[in-house]
Amino acid sequence: MERSLLTRPGIRLSRRVTELRVSPTLAVMNRAQELIAKGVDVVDLGPGEPDFPTPVSVCEAGKRAIDRGQTKYTANQGTKALRDAIAGRYNRRYGTSLTSENVIAGTGGKQELFNVILALVEEGDEVIIPSPFWVSFPDQVQFAGGRPVLARISGERQFRPAFRDIEAVATDRTRGVIINSPCNPTGAVIAEGELRRIVEWCASRDCFLIFDETYEFFVYDGAEHASAARWINEYPDTVIVVNSMSKTFAMTGWRLGYAIAHRDVVGAANKIQSHSTSNPSSISQAAALEAITGDNDADVRRMWAAYAERREWLIPAINSIDGLCCAHPDGAFYIFPEVKAFFGKKGIHDSQSFADYLLDEARVAVVPGGAFGSDDHVRISYATSMERLREGVRRIEAALAKL
Repeated sequence: MERSLLTRPGIRLSRRVTELRVSPTLAVMNRAQELIAKGVDVVDLGPGEPDFPTPVSVCEAGKRAIDRGQTKYTANQGTKALRDAIAGRYNRRYGTSLTSENVIAGTGGKQELFNVILALVEEGDEVIIPSPFWVSFPDQVQFAGGRPVLARISGERQFRPAFRDIEAVATDRTRGVIINSPCNPTGAVIAEGELRRIVEWCASRDCFLIFDETYEFFVYDGAEHASAARWINEYPDTVIVVNSMSKTFAMTGWRLGYAIAHRDVVGAANKIQSHSTSNPSSISQAAALEAITGDNDADVRRMWAAYAERREWLIPAINSIDGLCCAHPDGAFYIFPEVKAFFGKKGIHDSQSFADYLLDEARVAVVPGGAFGSDDHVRISYATSMERLREGVRRIEAALAKL
């Protein structure tokens, strides 16, 4: 007799999946969205998503692609036109000599990070990641069989990573380093001199450097973005650059990102992609081509100006609340205030319970810093209107005053 589904033993999942965490940033977003769906007025300061529309010309390019029947499979690593455009953009900016063979486009920058890590990391390899870190870096390394090694970065230095932080945790098992600048969640921007030293050190040890510059255009107060692409000609076996259309061009839902690397690394990532998603959306590629080659500077500047204005208001507003302490980040669209002064009050003992308190008491959503490797902090996104920021800060101040 066939056993009932109700009496079957539990499903046996693989170790690699059971050890993988669901993205904590998505978990916060989901709970906030559930409340919003019930009609609750939540000020959502959680998502890392621009609150601007995709530029009109980019949307029109996507529509034209549909109208012209460009709805079929493309080359697995992306159309040659798009890869040529990406290579050309870097060649113009940094004097590199990249070709389409050095570029792979995929379903978001996150996919290309995953592809590259799977291509380069063996069982037991150590990969150094400055902490606080973007949530997916350690899990991707661990999924590949590697061991994430965290280099703790002090808030007293505005969370800016330095070469000494990397060197201090290196061992003979170090296989590579991942740098994210401007950084999610801290907004920190690495200095060019420090980045050069890390690149040269990686090259001398036959290690890779993955450089995630998803927020490259969003830097403030005279800070300058230093890209590892500057050294890709000099160290082609070392430097891998990952980028995305999501933040610069407000194209989060289009899911289009890319990696730039030695042709052998691109070829390996392409193999992996051929067995997972195959090519990214043909429509999204057409839109991305327009974003890169079209005249969209005004749209990007408009977003930058709005973020800069919000940042200028938000940091002192948060620092004026008793118990909160926030560094002045150089880039991205986040702040990362320290909240540990509230631990021990009304059941608050870590960043998760602090975030839960704000959501329950103030109807404000923030992301726990524990998700990024720093449980004394929370991440606040200012990718929302000034009106909602002001309301959110007002609610936070009122809720914390009750503790």
